[in-house]
Formats: sequence, C-alpha cells, structure tokens
Amino acid sequence: MAGSHHVGSESSLASPSDQPHRTAFHFQPPKNWMNGPMYYNGVYHFFYQHNPSGPLFNPQMYWAHSVSRDLINWTPLDHAFAPTQPFDINGCWSGSATILPGNIPVILYTGLDSEHRQVQNLAVPKDLSDPYLREWVGYTGNPVINLPDGIQHDDFRDPTTAWLANDGKWRVIVGSQKDKKGIAFLYRSEDFVNWSMHESPLYEVAGTGIWECPDFFPVCVDSNNGVDTSVMNSRVKHVLKVGLYDYTRDYYLIGSYTPEKESFVPQNELTLDTLRYDYGKYYASKSFFDPVKNRRILMGWVNESDSETDCIAKGWSGLQSFPRSIWLDQNQKQLVQWPIEEIKMLHENEVSFQNKKLEGGSLHEILGITASQADVKISFKLTNLEEAEELDLSGIDPQVFCSEMDASKKGKFGPFGLFALASHDLSERTAIFFRVFQNNGRYSVLMCSDQSRSSTRNGLDKTTYGAFVDIDPQQDEISLRTLIDHSIVESFGGGGKTCITARVYPTLAIGDDARLFAFNYGTESVLISELSAWSVKKARINIEETIGCGHAINLSIPKYDEDNLPFFIPTFVMAPSHHVGSESRLASPSDQPYRTSFHFQVPKNWMNDPNGPMYYNGVYHFFYQHNPSGPLFHPRMYWGHSVSRDLINWTPLDPAFAPTEPFDINGCWSGSATILPGNKPVMLYTGLDTENRQVQNLAVPKDLSDPHLREWFKHTGNPIINVPDGIKHDDFRDPSTAWRADDGKWRIIVGSRREGTGMAFLYRSEDFVNWSMWESPLYEVAGSGIWECPDFFPVCVDSKNGVDTSVMNSRVKHVLKMAAFDRGRDYYLIGNYNPENEHFVPQSELTLGSLRYDYGKFYASKSFFDPVKNRRILMGWVSESDSDEDAHAKGWSGLQSFPRSIWLDQNQKQLVQWPIEEFKMLHENEVSFKNKSLEAGSLHEILGITASQADVNVSFKLTNLEEAEELDLSGIDPQVFCSEMDASKKGKFGPFGLLALASHDLSEQTAIFFRVYKNNGRYTVLMCSDQSRSSTRNGLDKTTYGAFVDIDPQQDEISLRTLIDHSIVESFGGGGKTCITARVYPTLAIGDEAHLFAFNYGTESVLISELSAWSVKKAHINIEETNGDAY
Repeated sequence: MAGSHHVGSESSLASPSDQPHRTAFHFQPPKNWMNGPMYYNGVYHFFYQHNPSGPLFNPQMYWAHSVSRDLINWTPLDHAFAPTQPFDINGCWSGSATILPGNIPVILYTGLDSEHRQVQNLAVPKDLSDPYLREWVGYTGNPVINLPDGIQHDDFRDPTTAWLANDGKWRVIVGSQKDKKGIAFLYRSEDFVNWSMHESPLYEVAGTGIWECPDFFPVCVDSNNGVDTSVMNSRVKHVLKVGLYDYTRDYYLIGSYTPEKESFVPQNELTLDTLRYDYGKYYASKSFFDPVKNRRILMGWVNESDSETDCIAKGWSGLQSFPRSIWLDQNQKQLVQWPIEEIKMLHENEVSFQNKKLEGGSLHEILGITASQADVKISFKLTNLEEAEELDLSGIDPQVFCSEMDASKKGKFGPFGLFALASHDLSERTAIFFRVFQNNGRYSVLMCSDQSRSSTRNGLDKTTYGAFVDIDPQQDEISLRTLIDHSIVESFGGGGKTCITARVYPTLAIGDDARLFAFNYGTESVLISELSAWSVKKARINIEETIGCGHAINLSIPKYDEDNLPFFIPTFVMAPSHHVGSESRLASPSDQPYRTSFHFQVPKNWMNDPNGPMYYNGVYHFFYQHNPSGPLFHPRMYWGHSVSRDLINWTPLDPAFAPTEPFDINGCWSGSATILPGNKPVMLYTGLDTENRQVQNLAVPKDLSDPHLREWFKHTGNPIINVPDGIKHDDFRDPSTAWRADDGKWRIIVGSRREGTGMAFLYRSEDFVNWSMWESPLYEVAGSGIWECPDFFPVCVDSKNGVDTSVMNSRVKHVLKMAAFDRGRDYYLIGNYNPENEHFVPQSELTLGSLRYDYGKFYASKSFFDPVKNRRILMGWVSESDSDEDAHAKGWSGLQSFPRSIWLDQNQKQLVQWPIEEFKMLHENEVSFKNKSLEAGSLHEILGITASQADVNVSFKLTNLEEAEELDLSGIDPQVFCSEMDASKKGKFGPFGLLALASHDLSEQTAIFFRVYKNNGRYTVLMCSDQSRSSTRNGLDKTTYGAFVDIDPQQDEISLRTLIDHSIVESFGGGGKTCITARVYPTLAIGDEAHLFAFNYGTESVLISELSAWSVKKAHINIEETNGDAY
C-alpha cells in the first residue's frame, strides 16, 4: 500500500486522551463545579449549583442553567442567578421550581444574605414568551421566608417545589435541624409571596442531623405514571425525601399525607436502614413532573471520588445521574427507578444473545460495542437454589458485607454479574454482582458494586457499595441494567428496585482499551437467559455555542414589565438578577443568510458529488468531492470526509484522499464504497493520473478497528483499471459500488461514452484487485452523452425495505441510474438483471422523458444500503444557482440533499423517495389543522413555526373534478409548461400549494404547486416549483421546474411535503413519487422575515384535509471543534 493523504487520529470516543474521565451522556458543565428542574413550553430546564470560578466547592454559588428538548442533549445558557443582591450576596443555594396556574414558572431558592444567614427568596422569569427563560428577576421584597427563631443561621435551606391543596393555599417545606434533629419545616401561602410557618414541621427525626434538598411529591398506587405535585386523592401515596448532610445520602419515606391536618404518616420510621434512591455515590437529588409523558423524573448529583488536586487538574468536578423515571412499585413498599426511554436515541450497535450458560469461575466477554460508553441489560436465571449457602443476613450491613465479600471471594450462587471498565488483564475492573443466600427456606439477593479494583491509581475513594434487592429468585430472574460512561457506572438491579452508582477512574480501561465481561465466580452455574448491550452515542451536553439550536420560537404569552406583572405580585418592583444573553437562535448569521440549518455542507470552499457513502461499525460515513483551496470547481479534487451516528449531525474529519500519487496526482474524482466479506470496507475511485487520464484506483482503511476510518492506503498496484481502447482519456469515470453474484465474482460499472453513446462498462473480478472488462457494456444508449456517477442496485418488489447491493432473486428488480453530464440530470431505469449473461433489460428505454430522481437542482447522486434499518438511502449534490462572484463572497459552494429513503412503488413502475425518519429528531413547535377550505384566490398563512427552517406536510382534497380544464398534456414538456403557466396564472384546479420563503408583501416567494387537468375522462396532476419570484436579485438562475405526479385525484388526495432551509426547498409530491429541489436566494424573506402560506389561485376551491408543520432545529453539521465528537 502507498500511503494516502493522512487523516488525523483524533479519538473517536467521547473523552479526549487528556480528559479520559469526562462523560459522553451524563450531564456535566463544560468546566468547574457543578436545582429546580422543570418543563416549560416545550423545553426542559435544568438548573444546578455552580462555582464558575473553579472546580472546587465555594459557598458563593451561582445557579447555572441548561435547556433541552429531549433530556439527552443540553445547551448551556448564561447563569439564571448570581449572588448580586443583599438577600443572596454570599451565594445562591439550592431551591425548586413551581409552575403556577396560567403556566407561570417561579423559583424559590436559598440565598446567603449579607450576614451569611440562609433565607428563602423568590424569582420569576422576565419574559414568559421566551421558552428558554433566559432572564430572571428577583422579588424586591426578598427574602420571602426568614430564618426561624432558634435555628442556627446556616441550618435552614433548600425549599421544595410547592403544592396547592383544596383550601387554595400553597405549601413548601424547607430543610433544617435543631439540636441534631432533622426537620422539614412547613410553610403556607395564599399568594406565593407572604408565607407563614405551620405550627409543627411536616416531619422530623431526632439524631439525623440537618436535612438538605428535601422533596415531597405524590406517586400513583396503581400506575407507573407520574402526577403533578399538587395531586392529592385516594389513588396516591406521598414520598418524603431528605438529604442527610452528615452521611451525604438521600433517604425516602412512603406514607399518607392529609393536608387538612398537615400530617404525613410514613409506613416506616426514618433510620439509617431506610430506603434510599441509590446506595452508591448519589446525593441532593431532585424530581419533577413531566407533563409531556406523564412521568416523574429524578436526577441526582454524583460527586467525584478523586482528590481536589485531581479536580483542579481536570478543570471540572461533578456529574448528574442519567435522568430516571420513578414510580411506586406494585407492592407499594418502595420506589422503582429506570433510565428514561430517550436513552434509546443514543443506542447503536446492539449485540444480544440468549440462554448462555456461565459455569462456575467463567468469564464471557461482550464484544461488538464500545465498552467504555455502553448500556447493558442482563437477566440471570438460577436453578438448584436449594444448593444456596445458608446465611442469616438480618442485621447485616450490606455495604460492609459487600466490602468483605468482594468480587474475588467465591460463594455458591455468586458473585455473578458484570465486570465494567475492565482492562484486558482484569487488573482494573468495576464489578457489579449478585450473591444469593437462603435462610429457613427464604432467599435473599444481595447486590454489590465493587470499586476496590476500579483503578491502579492510589488516593481514590474506592468504596464498595451494597444493598438487598427485594425479589424472590425462585419466581423472578435476577436482572441488572448498567450504564457505563467512562468514569460513572450506574446500575439498576431487580428492574430498578435497587440502584447503585459509582465513580471510577481507570488508568488502563480507558476508551478503546476498556472491556466488558459477564462473569460467574460462584461454584454453581448460572444461566444468562437474555443479554442486550448497546454502544451509546455521545450526547451533545453543554457545548458552548450561540444559543438557539434552531429553536426559533414565537409564543403568544405576555411578557413581564412594570405594567403587566404576574397576578400574584401586583406591586412587585423587580431587582434585576444576573443577566442572561439573548443571542439570535437562527441557523444562518446575518452575513451568511444562505447557509443551511439541516442540509449537509462544508464549512467553506467547494463541494460537489457525494462519494462512497456507507455504514461501518456504528458510524455513517459520507465522502464528497471537495476543493479545499476555494469555493469554485477545480479538477484537482480531494475526497472530503464526515461521519455521523444518525445521518443528521455530522463531524468533519481530515480528507480521506488527496491527489498525491502518480495515479491520482491531478485529482481524486468520484467513486464508491463496497463492504467486503468480514466487514471490510474498500473504496474504488477515479484518479486523474500524470497524463490527466481517468483511471480507476483502489484504497483500503489503514485501521479497521477505527470506526471513523480516518486513514486510508492506496493500493501500490494502482491503477487497477485503465482507460479502455477507443475511449477518450477524460471519458471514463466514477466506479459504482460492487456486487457479487453466485459465481463468486465481483462486478462494477464505470461511466463512459463512445462517439456520443453513453454507456456503463461492466468489469468483473475474483479478488477485487484484478479486473477484466466484460465483452459488452451493461447498458448503453446512443446520443445520451457521457454517463457519470452510475449506480446499480436491487429494490424489493413487495417491500419498502432496502437490500444489500449483491442481492439477486425473484423478489427484486434492479435500478440503473446514470448522470447525464450534458443535461446535468440524474435518470434511472427499472428492469431485470441476469448475472449469468450480464443482461440488464429495462422496462422502458432511456429518453429525455425518462424517470428522474428529482426534477429540479439535483445531480451526481449516490445510494447505499443501511443495514441498521434495512433501507436504501439516497443523497445528491445540489449545486448553486448564483454566480462565481457570489461563491467567492460566501466562501463556499454546494449542498447535499437531505438524506432520503428510496424504494420501489407498489406499481413497480417508479421509485418513491421520502426524508429519512431521523428528521423527526429536529422537529419542534408543531402546528396542525384539518379540513380548511381554500377558496378561489385565497391565502392562509401558517404561523407558529420558523418559516425559513421548516418541514411542512399538507394534503389537498378536490371535489367537482368534472369541472377541471380539458387539456391533452401528451407530448408536453412539464418544465416548459410550468414556466409558462407560473404561479400567477389562474386555472380552475390550480395553482394551489405552498408559497415558501415568502416576503410579507409576496414580492419574493418560491411557489410549489399543483394543477389538475382532464382528458378523455382521465386526470393528470402536474407539479411545479416556480422560482421566478424567489428573489428580488438579478443574475440568478431562477429556472422553474415541473413534472407529472402519477396519482389519480379521484381516488387519492394530492399530498405535498416541503423541506425549507434558508436557500434550499426540497419538495415531495404524491407521497414521494415526484421530487423537485430548488436553490433560491431571497433578499427579503430571510430568517425571521420569511413567511409560509398555503394558497389557491385557481377558480375552484380546494380543501386542505390535513396540514402539519414544524420548525426544524439546527443540526450540528461539520462544525469543527476540539472537544470530541459532535454526535
């Protein structure tokens, strides 16, 4: 192999090498030390105690603030509160959020006043129309609750979320102590400003020390659903949680609450053996009710186990647990916790097996996932339980017992479980395991988390944790779920009945060197009845950026000002809190109005053809033609390279290929990827050699263990295919993905022409290195000019699923796509392929009227098979419609279409395309309506979304079709017809559709519309994309596009889906049967000034049977950063 252009060797893991213990999917701040979580107007808010000055605790705390749409990915905002006022000048300590009637959020928090007294303060958002609640203002009458008599100045803190009883009074509790008696003081208020202490605490327990961060909430007795904190009825019990400062543990009690007497009666008294949320490293937790999914969510602080010196070296300290759903167990004796379902968004590379027997003393390594960043679920089944050791565990401290009987101590049933973050030689490992004992015919299950060998480093807290699991191993399998994230291991035993969290700091088991094992060191065998494990993608957590993420939101909720204050504060004079920025949230900055939000594009310079897209080891790869030296085409092309976990967010890598060798010194042109047996990716591409001849070359990855495939080697025997005799040196390019037939030979096609005849030369090989040309092309058409970027693949005749490129059977047809260079269009044919005689017989001949993927600005496309979701995905180059001078001014040129799933229509006559389902990840602010009549000549503006960054799906229903205009459209060029009959020309049924990227006065508009005609009792639907008024600028290509849609409007509604992204409009008519993409450059309809309308300029009314539209969040596309993967 000859070395190709070197690709950087950045770590593919979440944590860079100098920060091996930063996590990938657990909430943590970008730096430094790490209160009232809530959901408000489509956004989850997380506030937390933060020392912005350093990674150690400092009493002068701030309230930091991050927001999320999914509880997975978090965007940091400026601080919500800073210690600036007399009532909090020495620190803004913990508190809670409450949503008041009218959907008004407020926060109660502890402030350390000028005399260091802990007092309780009130704050409200400055602007309720801002879903991010960036700015908060403190009540000038603060503190609203002063220190009670007889309580020390530093023993009164952390007000809870308030609840409202039937008497109309609000209640909160505040943690305290008196003479080592832990207390939850109860306060009541009618207006949320004036609070009075109840005559007795809600609850108190002698000898427990100060209670911090109390929480009080209802749980359903007959459902896993959560309920609002103010719910009180016979179907709920109440949970009182207290943080015992002297032990740094969170304990909870379940009981009955009577608001009339302010009486809370727990089922059990509070002792050190009382139930805990988590028996490991977990404290100061807070829950909130999520009204979106009717659940209660819990998060807790997970502090460090290393030294202050380590924290200073790392530059940060503290994590939050992964969000957990929490509910009352069916036995009503304890709570159950489980990672929120959204973690599935991060899953990839599932491995699973069933009924694996683990003999005594055995190990089984779990391969195929990233062991340092994983989610593992395992269930153990035990037989012969009568052989279990006899041991009376009553009175035994399970943590002490687990420490003494660590994972190295053999028993009968146990230890068995998982070794997480294990080194190859097991000198480092975090063991999460079970032991089973019997006593008088009853069985006890002990769960341990043993950190004693978690690191070879000294000076760490390697405490081993333990707790019992309330299950009967005779009746129930013993289940364990463990979330592994570099330096945190969260484990859920017995379906979430017992939870243990550990912090660990391996030195060997880091990143790719971490291993994961199931083990059984007991003498009795155990059966793994089922195991499922996933790699977990990196979430986007608190990566500092201009706030917005595409969440441009317009909510009609009143703002606070001096004349319009909340109903409960009629005389407030607000003292400003620390200011939170109000930066723009639009995808495109004002100096780059045409950069897109969710379409693939490079940070700068030129991009054209997609090359070699593929899926490999959990990662999607996209290669593309790239001129790194400027924004215009240049023959000396490089292969750009980006990677993704979801086909939405893309991280740029260094170029895969650069023109460095004699066989490609004048340019690395297009090609394709093939996955060989053994999951080995290879690349065939066209090189321009020293004489500018187009030759075909082979390249392979340097390191198959790198899922990002950063480095590639070029075969020393290149070129492997030379220009055929009789073919011009510049007419032979773009090898396809290879396929293999039953004879064991690989096939590819290469685009070419001979004397005006376009053709796909066919080559075959047994070893992928030595290729011979077949006696005739796979297909050729006279007069069609050179074919570029050919593609050849099977499609199922009875399913929307995609299949591997080598599939050949009676259940598939084959598609041959060619890019006709002279026309700048991608055409395709559907037909039958016979590998024995290498015949491809299309259903119809190739003409200028043949089927096209897209009838607009779309070329040089490439498809690939996605084995994860069994689909074929298509992407195509969308070129610019402005000038070279414009490209220089912008600094970039070229987009890729949004990825499309592609399949054979049920009529088997054409393909259907649709945006990939992952697009839903970017949806927000849905607006929808049904059965809206659009009268002749009418407009209907679609409000409530960001019109410059949107996804719109609309269906039109037509009646009285017998009134349609008579017109024979046979032989008519639909593009020419759409240009002549633009959106301003009235017909009967049409034009109707959408006006996208429209200015307020409609002087700018991109119209996507339909017209319906009849001829001899049959109906024809025409779809047009009219760019003639897309911009007030001159010097632009404003071509109008058009095509027919193969639907019957008597039977089917006429549907249109349009993706709008600043300077690109992709439209899918008839459920994806006809697609048209346009590039537009508005000067007025930019950003917030863009509007979106449904319109009908025909003389007959049409019915919008259904419309759904969404704002689209900004994806993370090719943003260069140094802190790890964007995904």
